[in-house]
Amino acid sequence: MTFLSEVTTNTFERTSLSPGSYGSGKQPGLKILAYIEKASKMDKSGSMRHSFLVAATRPSKEALTEFAQGYYQGKNGGKHKLNPLLTEPDYEGTAFLSLTLNEYWLSPEATALAFTEASRNKEGVVQADYVAKALTSGEVTQESIDNAVAHFQQVATDKVIAANTPEESMQEAMAAQYRKELTQISIKVGQFLTLQDWKGFERTLQFNPTDLVNTEFSGKIEVREFNGKSGAEVSSIYSKAKTK
Repeated sequence: MTFLSEVTTNTFERTSLSPGSYGSGKQPGLKILAYIEKASKMDKSGSMRHSFLVAATRPSKEALTEFAQGYYQGKNGGKHKLNPLLTEPDYEGTAFLSLTLNEYWLSPEATALAFTEASRNKEGVVQADYVAKALTSGEVTQESIDNAVAHFQQVATDKVIAANTPEESMQEAMAAQYRKELTQISIKVGQFLTLQDWKGFERTLQFNPTDLVNTEFSGKIEVREFNGKSGAEVSSIYSKAKTK
């Protein structure tokens, strides 16, 4: 076999997807095209940052609004008329999607604690006790929950000490950091579970992230900086509306 069969010729400039909201709770507007192996790495905390390439399956809400009005907003301000020959707004380009997960987060204990914490209202009252539900279902034990609480309390304590927090503020700072740790887990694991909803699979903490390729979902695209260069990134993943 000639070496020519292995010569890479697919060199092209990647176009960034325009910022905006794509899709809704009932209709997806984005699709995961590929899992980016080279960009998926473990961070210092031991969490795995999974990276995906995403494209749009339809125009953003903002693009549709501009199209209906017959103009678009320029980057430096001012309104510009759209090409009258266009039949629909442009939605070419790709964006990156990052999904950060930690093996310890993907346990029923950590997840139950995190989503219980995230359910607190402005007065600090828990609205949904997932720990109690997990205990009732037998997915966790009181001992395993206590161990998880101790683990995250230690994580919070270590961070507060590393920040040289004054001794008189230690207790308050540790409590705030503990809540912050659990809230972040609820956000990250929540994104993971939401994508499974869009995939049409039953939620599980053991789901392989690479199996999310080809999943269609809805979300928000924003422009971010990547190594000194600007690019498009999925900043929010919208929840899928429950069907009756």
